[in-house]
Amino acid sequence: MVGTAGHIDHGKTTLVRALTGIDTDRLPEEKRRGITIELGFAPWRIAPELEASIVDVPGHEGFVRTMVAGAGGIDLVLLVVSAEDGVMPQTREHINVCRLLGVGAGVVALTKIDRLEGDADAIELAIDDVRSALIGTPFAEAPVVPCSAVTGDGIETLRETVRAIAAKLPRRDGHGPPILPVDRVFTIKGHGTVVTGTLLSGSVDVRNDEELVVVTHGPGREPFGVRARAAQVRAQGRDRVQAGNRLALNLAGIERDAVERGDVLTRGHEVSRQSFVHARVQHLPGHSPAWRAGTTLQVCAGTAHGIGVIDPLWLVPEPEQRSDGDADEVAPGRTAIVRVRLEAPLPVWRGQHVVLRAFAEPSDDYSGRTVGGGIVIDPEPGSGRGMRKRWIALARVLAEGDTSARVQALLEDAGPRGLAVDELGRRAGLHDPAAELARRTAGKQADVVELPGGRFVHERWVRPLVELATATVDRFHANNPLQPGMPRAALEGALGGRNAADVATAAVQRAIARGGLRVVDAQGTVARPGKGLHGGGELPGHMKTILELYAKAGITPPTLREVGDACALSARDVLEMVTALQRMGKLVRITADLSFDRETHDALLEQIRTHLRSEGTIDVQALKQMTGLTRKFAVPLLEHLDQIQLTLRQGDTRVPGPKL
Repeated sequence: MVGTAGHIDHGKTTLVRALTGIDTDRLPEEKRRGITIELGFAPWRIAPELEASIVDVPGHEGFVRTMVAGAGGIDLVLLVVSAEDGVMPQTREHINVCRLLGVGAGVVALTKIDRLEGDADAIELAIDDVRSALIGTPFAEAPVVPCSAVTGDGIETLRETVRAIAAKLPRRDGHGPPILPVDRVFTIKGHGTVVTGTLLSGSVDVRNDEELVVVTHGPGREPFGVRARAAQVRAQGRDRVQAGNRLALNLAGIERDAVERGDVLTRGHEVSRQSFVHARVQHLPGHSPAWRAGTTLQVCAGTAHGIGVIDPLWLVPEPEQRSDGDADEVAPGRTAIVRVRLEAPLPVWRGQHVVLRAFAEPSDDYSGRTVGGGIVIDPEPGSGRGMRKRWIALARVLAEGDTSARVQALLEDAGPRGLAVDELGRRAGLHDPAAELARRTAGKQADVVELPGGRFVHERWVRPLVELATATVDRFHANNPLQPGMPRAALEGALGGRNAADVATAAVQRAIARGGLRVVDAQGTVARPGKGLHGGGELPGHMKTILELYAKAGITPPTLREVGDACALSARDVLEMVTALQRMGKLVRITADLSFDRETHDALLEQIRTHLRSEGTIDVQALKQMTGLTRKFAVPLLEHLDQIQLTLRQGDTRVPGPKL
């Protein structure tokens, strides 16, 4: 993508027409006033083997935001400077915008040389003027080509110069999800809504009506899904379009007003609608006042723009400085990490370029209202009181660290609440966060723990809870020596406190996996190795006596009080030991005061199953006659059968249940 830049009336549109044969001023108002108001686009066959799209942007100061919207996707800037007028305020502002947007390749078209009537000295002076303006910018060594769109002088040289530089440009990232900031929306009769933009990354494949998401900007507009049913690049239909191309998409089933310039078409997790971002930005040298907390600026991001309130966090130290610290202000010429609070949400992503503009042009500044810009380093920063130190520590790693360091810092900062996979990918800049997390959760060096629900937490937050879990179960054993172990729900509740419940769950699971705890029954009761009671182990004296008492009683088991009287135990001890035997599966609870030993219970159930299969129903009288039970035991046993779904009650009769 090639983009024009330059002051109003320096001949950008005329030059585009000379290069491509297309007049990009299409609006009646543009024709009437003789200036470019909206973005214009044209296909440009630079050479037989090289075709590009050229975007013609407005040069008037009042349309710089429109210029930024068009410049966001360009790879090479064609800086247009009139040889007659030289470098002007909007020339400088456009140079700054391109620099802030990361455009490093450029060619200067020194236009209107026909106005100088062949004066070689005047042309040389104009070239020197341009060279002076480009000092300290990425375009300092850019070739300067004198030309005239009227006479054709130098046009072929300009074409060859652009071709030589364009051929060396790296391709845009074809990996990851598509990111398409929308710069135009219109309708075509018989086809419906069409959006255009420059595909910044990824690819779009319309062969199967590709499903995309429109990430919206502005208040009261939620993201929504769309289907792309047709695509064109430079007026030619395409099934699949790669990053770097100027793209038109025909969207199925939506109205023209549903999509606006500033929205982003994408897929996956990387682009989101946010009201806060952290960015690494440069305050351009000049005469604009320092940025302090509360400074309000225009924020241009992609093809969207809004109002942002700046909060300086950290000044990037200059080469001669050894120390750094919190930033109270960002003076012109300095680079800093800042927090930006957006008045209305914008579509943002990590690595996105932003341009910052003042609302009023400084009276003594010659380079327009563009006062700075930079790159989004955290599109979804945390919020809350007393967070400044955390913001700074994390933002510095996100701005300067490699992938591994960014993931580590984000997980540590998230604390015990952890991070969802998509949020981690969005903030760390990972196309495939699941692969990175899989690597970090596997093997002996694993430092990340997966939580229920697909969230992940750093191991440092789980480790102390694992130790606390084993200590808590140790205390439980000391206080409850006759219990088989501690109920898992009670243990996880004890670990909760300020921790999320799923972190406690993960800690207990890790303690079990490492052998610090063991599961002792089907209910998930946990115990320390060598402690508690095994389901098939030797029972302590009193518990053994109680179990023998139930087994001997058979179908007429004792009440808890009768057990206490028979064994000379307190009510508390009896309840504790009977509950333990129930957890171990040696007794089966019928009611709060009634239990059967396992063998008797299972034998009764088999009798009842046989009766139901042959007779089809059972009631209290039939159960009494069949088993010899008294009503005292028959009624609660039938209610127990209903609870375990062996029977279903219909009035005073039971019929076979789903678990028969």
